[in-house]
Amino acid sequence: MSRSRNPSHGSKGAALRAMRAIALVLLGVGLAATTIAAEPPVLTPDEVRTAPGQFIVVAMANPVSGRPGAVGGTAHGYGSSSNYRVSASAAESVRELAKQYSLTRVSEWPIEQLGMHCVLFRIPPGTTREAVIDKLRGDKRVLIVQPLNEFESATSLTFDDPYARLQANVQALAVAEAHLVSRGNGVRVAVIDTGIDTTHPDLAGRTQLTRNYVDDDKRSFLSDRHGTQVAGLIAAAANNGIGIVGVAPDVKLMALKACWQGSAGSAGRCNSFTIAQAIADALAARAQVINLSLVGPSDPLLEALIDKATRGGVIVVGAASADARMAFPGKLPRVIAVAESEAEVEGRGDHPGILRAPARDIVTLVPDGHYDFASGNSLATAQVTGVVALLLARNQKLGLTRLREMLTQSSRPHMTAQGGYESVNACLALAMLVRGAVCSAVKPGR
Repeated sequence: MSRSRNPSHGSKGAALRAMRAIALVLLGVGLAATTIAAEPPVLTPDEVRTAPGQFIVVAMANPVSGRPGAVGGTAHGYGSSSNYRVSASAAESVRELAKQYSLTRVSEWPIEQLGMHCVLFRIPPGTTREAVIDKLRGDKRVLIVQPLNEFESATSLTFDDPYARLQANVQALAVAEAHLVSRGNGVRVAVIDTGIDTTHPDLAGRTQLTRNYVDDDKRSFLSDRHGTQVAGLIAAAANNGIGIVGVAPDVKLMALKACWQGSAGSAGRCNSFTIAQAIADALAARAQVINLSLVGPSDPLLEALIDKATRGGVIVVGAASADARMAFPGKLPRVIAVAESEAEVEGRGDHPGILRAPARDIVTLVPDGHYDFASGNSLATAQVTGVVALLLARNQKLGLTRLREMLTQSSRPHMTAQGGYESVNACLALAMLVRGAVCSAVKPGR
């Protein structure tokens, strides 16, 4: 922070200096409210991103009491008042496992929410990841052992807001009518994705928290396309005379970068370690809704964190995939799963149901203050996240079951010149909650 010189040395100067000191203290208090950790996140080494098949994730019990000190250089605590660090027993287990199985410790991080210590190991040369995992599964010190799974964004590549007339999705969701009742005011929404252009005119000043688990490249964070698209659909400013309107423009965004893009047009990629950190940070920051516009294989560590989140009242909205191998997050029973086509809806077993939202040729934000069209389940997921925020802003005690019922019962066919599709209807969902809400679509209920 730069400071201008004050030529006064008298009482007036002293008073000004005192006022400045008070202002700095108050500023510090304000910043503390949105800061969840004094230490930086555990970043992802380049080798992990380029050769994930050489790494495994291992978690062990981490019993901590009192005020233990951090062990090593990668211990990571959560919450401004948290003392959760690596316990002596967990640190000893890490050393013993590394020696016994010829593993190389790459990164580690204590997960307060699960009472575990998580370690990213490189497997020894001349062996396979599957063989090492099989050996570790029989070790009593190990609670979770799994591959370092990879995940990817679920997007196909390809008011007075001037582009609002192009937003067919806004019409399908009845966003304009819904905004007469709710705009998502104050609901904390964590977007776990690539970076986000938080300086975009439709997002500027609207992000409560930013964190990066991939690297410390601020320029790359702001130039990431996928997270910017997703955040725009959730929270782009309404009636600001520019761009588009988000489904829930008054939410408090958390931009948690767990994914990276090789190029502007490529799909975002993430892994178990980065997503786990982001979910844990979202919980520490008291997120009410977590948006996961990504898909990947079953993952025990991530599933444990999602279970912890949802049982604590956090609503998780995630993309579903037609690929049976892509079980995370859409197949988890306590996740509100979203898809764009009938293919994703069929054959879902005991899952309580897949929601639908517009996902083709959706105009949204892209970096550097621009706008463009995009398609895919990522975008459908983001819009349902926005509707969830609208509902929670009116009643924060709505549980997962009731929210899912309201979203399902509000869904209606929406016809366009190109054909028809079914979509959640934000106004009809709110009409089930707010007496006097008026929607031009048919009334709630079938």
